[in-house]
Parts: sequence; C-alpha cells; structure tokens
Amino acid sequence: MISPMSHLPAPPDDPGIFWRPPTIDDAPGLADHTRLIHLAEGLEFLPGAEFFRWLLTQPGIDPRHDMLVAVADGSIVADAGTWLHRADTGARCIIWGETSPNHRHLRAYLLEWSEARGRRRLDDEPHDRSRVLRIAVEEHRQAYRKTIEAAGFESPRRFADMARPLTDLPPTPGLPGGIEVVTWSDELEESTRLASNSSFKDHWGSLPMTPEEFSGFYRQSPTFRPDLSFLALDRGTVVSFCLCEVDDKDNQERQTNDAYIQRVGTIRSHRGQQLATHLIVRAMEAASAGGFDRSALQVDEMSHTSATLMYERLGFETYARSLTYIKEV
Repeated sequence: MISPMSHLPAPPDDPGIFWRPPTIDDAPGLADHTRLIHLAEGLEFLPGAEFFRWLLTQPGIDPRHDMLVAVADGSIVADAGTWLHRADTGARCIIWGETSPNHRHLRAYLLEWSEARGRRRLDDEPHDRSRVLRIAVEEHRQAYRKTIEAAGFESPRRFADMARPLTDLPPTPGLPGGIEVVTWSDELEESTRLASNSSFKDHWGSLPMTPEEFSGFYRQSPTFRPDLSFLALDRGTVVSFCLCEVDDKDNQERQTNDAYIQRVGTIRSHRGQQLATHLIVRAMEAASAGGFDRSALQVDEMSHTSATLMYERLGFETYARSLTYIKEV
C-alpha cells in the first residue's frame, strides 16, 4: 500500500488494496468500475473506456499527480481526481471521488484526498481572484451527498436532466436577415469558442475556455458529433451555437438511443431572436433523420436566462436532477 504523493493524506490501512495513479491502460478498468457504481446507484453519466482515455489526456489534468485509484484483486474499486480550469478572472478545480458498492467506507478519504490536491493546485493561482472547489452529485444519492456536506461543501446550484422524443418536433423559427446557419466545421472552431466564452460570461460558475480546452471538449472528443452541431453566422462570425454529442457506450448500457445537446448559447448582441431555438430544432431534426430516438440535455435550473422554460416550450421534460457543491478557497 502506497501514498502516491507523500504531502497528501495517506490512504487508510485497508489490507488488500493498492493505491496508485492511473494510466491510459486503466481506461477499461475505470469504465467497468463506473458501471458497477451505476448499477448500484444510478449515475447521470455512464462513460466507456474511450471517455477515460480522453479524460486522462486533457489539459488541466496530469494523472501522475492529479488522479488516484485503488486496486483490489486486480480491479479498480475506487478513484478520485482533480481537474483545474483557470482564467484571468479566477480558477476552479473540479474534484471527484467514487467507490464500488463494496468499498463505500473509502468515500470520506477520497473526498479528503481530492480536496487536498485541489487546494494545492489552487494555491498556485493568484489569491486576489476567485478560487473554487467544485463537486457534482446526482440528487438522489443521499448518502454521498451527506459525505460531501459533512466536508463543508455547500450546494448553491441545481441542474435538471431533460429529454424529449424526436417525434412531433416543433416548427423551426425563422431567421432574421443576414443570419446564415451551417453545420460545424473545423474552420469555425475558434469563432465558436469565442462565441461560447462570450455567451457564458454572465453564467454562474463559468470560465472562458482556452483554444486547447475547447478543442479537447469538442473537435477532439470521441463523442462530439459535428453532423448534429449547428452554428448561426452573422457576416461569417459565429453568434449562436448548438453543439451535440453521442456516447454510444452510455446509450448501450442504458438501452437508449439519445443524441445529447451538450452546449447552447447566443452572444448578448443577438439574443431575443430565437437563434438558439432555431439551432436546437435543427439539431433535433438532424438527430431524428440520423435514427436517434431522443434528444437529451442538462440545464442550470437557476439560470438567469430562464433556459429551462425555453426547453419546456420545446417539449423537454425533466427526468432527473443533480447538484453542484462548491467550497471557496
């Protein structure tokens, strides 16, 4: 039994468990581990091995220092991690810690480890800017929520998981003059990133993405679907966007056939013209033509943009909720 970083909390003395940082080769094992948790507790997102290969190579994560797994009898039974996002306005560190059903006694330690690592990472950021730890959990996971709350995290934000069948789609709103709609192209990636940063500038907890981060989330992501993603252009510049993804592994495990609307936004100067609604309907039409059964998404229920009402008008219904807990550093 080892502690991968001597300045972080040492793991509990649990015979038969070996602690170490994960590697790319652990991606299938992390997927199997997550599936066992899902079967016991019902997770919002059920990623496959490809997702973990992607995660382990993202900017803001060095698995050798920022992630931890516990192995027993050759299988991963617990994992924790930290993912740092920084910007001129501040920094946030997303943390997590999950255990298999038979190792829930490790939850408190995993949270302690990930918080300690997250704090060390945030300590390197300017102290005159916002520095926040964040952890998300499904609303129905009461025992896990109690562990998080006992560690002093507060839950200021609630997110709704919504979906609707791809039948009886609403009409596509008309476009104002001068607006052109196109599907995603790599040539428009930077313009889309800038529009995304501008659109989410006034949203809770949002930080602007660097070109490397944005590319990692979308163009380079194994789940990103450019054929289902639509952009609205004004004189060649992206002013609104609807970016979609499909996780085949998640669909397979849940026996669903969903196209997921991952990110939607409109820059301030072009709001109030139903551009986002137009793009969402176009995305749903493309998903329906592609053989998908549902569109799904997650939305901040407390957003000042009243996005939940827009989705409800489009026929989406809430089927689950999750909470985002934070702790300022």
